[in-house]
Formats: sequence, C-alpha cells, structure tokens
Amino acid sequence: MKILRSKRHLYHFWGILLVMAVLMVGGGLVMCYSFFTHEGTQKTTTAQKAALIFGIGFIISYIYVAWFIWEQAPSWLMDAEKLIYNSNEVFYWKDLERLDLTGKYHSKRLWKTGEGTRIIFKDNNELIIFDEMYQNSRLMKLFLEQMIPEKQSAIHRPVIDEREVITDDLVNYEGSVWRAFLFYALLLYAFGFPLIFINPDNRVPFGFLMYASLVFIFWRLAVHTLHNFSLSDEEFMIKNSLWPGYQKVIPLRKVREVIYEIKGKGMPALTLVKEDFQKQSFIAEGLSEQEWLDLRKQLWQKGLNVRNECIRPGENQRKESVE
Repeated sequence: MKILRSKRHLYHFWGILLVMAVLMVGGGLVMCYSFFTHEGTQKTTTAQKAALIFGIGFIISYIYVAWFIWEQAPSWLMDAEKLIYNSNEVFYWKDLERLDLTGKYHSKRLWKTGEGTRIIFKDNNELIIFDEMYQNSRLMKLFLEQMIPEKQSAIHRPVIDEREVITDDLVNYEGSVWRAFLFYALLLYAFGFPLIFINPDNRVPFGFLMYASLVFIFWRLAVHTLHNFSLSDEEFMIKNSLWPGYQKVIPLRKVREVIYEIKGKGMPALTLVKEDFQKQSFIAEGLSEQEWLDLRKQLWQKGLNVRNECIRPGENQRKESVE
C-alpha cells in the first residue's frame, strides 16, 4: 500500500522559525544580558530594566508565534484508505464529502490567506493543507487526486461557465512599461546618477563599476515585473518588455488552472497551475485592466478556468456586462 508523508518546507517553515529564533530570541537574550551584567555591581538604570522586560517579551513572543506556525503546518500521513492528521486524528476517505485541490484559504492562526487544499469530511470536519508550508505539497495533491478512485465525485474541479469561438490564431497582451513603478526608478537612476560624473573628482573606476552594477540590479528588478503574454490555439507564451530574448512556452494542455493574484506590494501577477500542481508566477504590472480581462476571456474560450483574485472590472465593463 502506498503511503505519503508530508514534509515541512525547508525555507517557508524551518527557515522562518530559524530566522525568528535568531532575531527574537537572540535579541531578547542580548537585552536580558545587558541587565544582568550590571545587576549587583552597580545601580541599574531605567533603560536597563526596560531592556530586561522587552527581552523577556521578545522570547515569550517567539514561543507564541512559533507555536502558531507549527499549528499551521501539522503532519499529514495518507494512504488509499485514510488520512492521519497531526499523528493523532484519523479520517477515512469513505467519509469524504468534498475535496478542493486548489483555492485561497484564510488562516485564523496567522491572519493571512494562502493557496492550499481543502478537505471536508462528514460532520463538517474541514482540514486545509497550505501549499507553502510543505516541501511536497504538489505530490500530496497528486496523491489525493489519483489514489481515491471511489471518491472521484467528491473532488471539486472548477467549472468553465463561459465559452466562445476563437477566431484569431495568436493574441498578444503586451501592456506598457510606463505603468510599472520600477521602470521609472530604473530611468531615474540610469539617467540621473551619471550627473555626479560631471565633477572630474568622481570619475574613478569604482564609481563607474558601482553605477553599472546598480543599473543592472534596477533593470533586473524591473524585468521581474514586466512580463507580457501571447496566446495561441495550443500554447501560452510568456515574454518580457525589457528583455527581448526572454520567452517561455507552456502547452495549454499541461495547464490545470490560471490564477490572477497580487504579488509583492500590490503588483498583479498571473500564476499557472500545471497538471502536476507545479506553479509558475509572472508579474505583469504593465498590462491594463482591459488587457487582463480580455486575456481571461480568451483563456475561458480555450477551456481553462481562470480564478480572478485581483483584477476587478471597472464601471464601464460592469455596465456592458449588464447590458
């Protein structure tokens, strides 16, 4: 019998706990140390007493937050008959009522929303597996989809409710670089920084090297936010407005779902969920609202589900849809 165990993510789980331990526990111990090194040798100041209080508070806060993170990523063990949750609760697949393999779900413990898998058993027992917390979340999704043949009717797959006939062989959604904040930052630095070289004293090799390095960094950051897309009958192409040679081609038959979501500081992105549940995200800050909506319509026409979590039609689009 095949058995699959969950593996907590090396960076998103263990890495976060380690960094928090270094910052919060380490900082708390330093503050406590600054108090106890003066205790008994000389009169302690108000600042040193405050350091002791804050130090203890940092350590307690770490224990509190670390426990929440640990509860957010319980252990899972699954086979063809049952699911064992957190090593002490057993749920049988014969009691499965609904299985959502993709979707955004809210974590009450961490006050955040993330991509995950929702499993609902009888008596409304709801379990959520958050993708970012596990190294093998993709394999768990595939296991759930393939290893429960008698419960296929409970697996909820997105339904496409809008389809039309496509007339164009290739549709391009190029957007505009002038909508991206980082593009303006790149221009400002690339053309503003050289003004310091007007002074002959600043014309040193290190200055030119630093200028070239920072221009490259700003360019790379802007490239990360300026993807654009092309859609053919069988392929989805990703290009870049600032990198002419950049191109990725993904067959549509390998795409399970498309997600419009926010990345970073409010930047719209397109995430492709492949048939094996691998995800690829592409920030496209240059696309207009109308281009995002047109792309969604074209993807619908291709038979793909599009989960729109960030692009909302403007007033004109809403009026047109009503008419």
